[in-house]
Amino acid sequence: MTVKKLIIILNLIIIPQLLTAFSLEGIQFNTGNAIILNAEDVSISPAPTQSAALLGVSVPMMFTDILYFEPGIRLYAFNVILEATKYKPVPAAVETRDRVSVLGCEIRPEIGAVFKISESIELGVTGAPVVLLRFPIQANDDAGDEEKTTILNYYFSSLRFLSFYTGGFFTWNFSENIALKLKIGTDIPIYHIWDGEVIAFYDQMIIVPELCFFWRF
Repeated sequence: MTVKKLIIILNLIIIPQLLTAFSLEGIQFNTGNAIILNAEDVSISPAPTQSAALLGVSVPMMFTDILYFEPGIRLYAFNVILEATKYKPVPAAVETRDRVSVLGCEIRPEIGAVFKISESIELGVTGAPVVLLRFPIQANDDAGDEEKTTILNYYFSSLRFLSFYTGGFFTWNFSENIALKLKIGTDIPIYHIWDGEVIAFYDQMIIVPELCFFWRF
């Protein structure tokens, strides 16, 4: 038997098993804030901490009565300014001249555990590797395409689009098909382990409080 035939046979066996290993629960709509921490000195960055409105959607699935998988995507926009000596984007207030607006697209495939406290109350813990794609979308005042390119290169160099999410949540099932979920988590910038940047580890860490509406099919 050739390797190609073996791979085809294994796929025919494994893929159906994966598809039946979980049950699709419904769809979840997420809103909240992305609170972006900044370790740069105030003389370098005009906005020590920045909060951006967040919208997202995810699809909860159950593997067992406890274990779950929830792939999702979140979108939010924030402002940065290109620091003159480090060529690094740092948070900027909306009033800041030469700011650049950035669109963040967070892809978060969560895996976690749900613990049923009562018929209507659940608690859970969750974690996920995160792909955070940050795209400069608009340059203001004297900023231009050159600044946008430098910012884009910074976010995609040294694998700065990789982070790790960890969090917890509280779910209130107030009807048979609809639940309200309060969730808080943190995107940990693990790329500081290897990017060589001399900065406190919490720089660019993102705290994410969310209010989620879960509609069960």
